[in-house]
Amino acid sequence: MNFIKNALPILCCLLTCCGLNAQSDSIPVLPQLLSTLNAEQKSKVLDYAHHLGAYYGKPVEATCKLLNAKNQNRVVQYIAVLKNPEKVGYTTVRWDRDTLPYGQIEEGMILLDSFTVTNTGTAPYIIKGAKSNCDCTVLRYPSFPVMPGDSAAIRIEFDSDRKMGRARPGIILYDNSKPNRRSILHLDGYVMARREVKVIRQ
Repeated sequence: MNFIKNALPILCCLLTCCGLNAQSDSIPVLPQLLSTLNAEQKSKVLDYAHHLGAYYGKPVEATCKLLNAKNQNRVVQYIAVLKNPEKVGYTTVRWDRDTLPYGQIEEGMILLDSFTVTNTGTAPYIIKGAKSNCDCTVLRYPSFPVMPGDSAAIRIEFDSDRKMGRARPGIILYDNSKPNRRSILHLDGYVMARREVKVIRQ
């Protein structure tokens, strides 16, 4: 019992010190990094902080302070990308699916869906551009890097107008993924003829 009484103050002291160290180590370089950015870079970091959940209405330094330590670390990684984009290495990614089957739809219908990508590597995942092999697919992809361990949605829109029969449009994402620096996705389905509207007159 005496041992526990004597050890308890020491344990509390250690926990307090560890807690202080953890707080002081919660991204101490962030304020210094922000001070090295130009106006355009600060604007991008501010947009990224809002993307991570910080509310609007404050300067970039104050906005970043609103983020938790994990998101502040994401900001630090994003600043590294902004300052040295050519030094971003390759990473590995995992897609929830590489083909989106949409079954049978009627001509003229618009399909809205998404693919999800997870960064399984150690470098930020960056989509630099996108291209489809037809004009029927509109892409919305992340404008910010997807940090290691994070996921993001790739939104697609498929307009089936005048796309009768089997339709399998392909999507190429130009990125920094291993081994090919691109990801290829597909939609797959069949577009049926539009039904004619019959007007019955009496």
